[in-house]
Amino acid sequence: MRKGRSLVAIEVKSGRRRDSLPGLDLFASRHPTARRLLVGGGGIDLEDFLLAEPERWFPD
Repeated sequence: MRKGRSLVAIEVKSGRRRDSLPGLDLFASRHPTARRLLVGGGGIDLEDFLLAEPERWFPD
């Protein structure tokens, strides 16, 4: 997601917790100032993510 100059990367996983997130890590290497979110897989609960206003996920 992008809002102005802020960028948020979102990776969604189903099932168990993930120790390795190569896609999110690659994105972060190319966009080091972006906020990274893991939805599911031990990260943010999917329902919480979907019910929240998108602005909640951007840094202050």
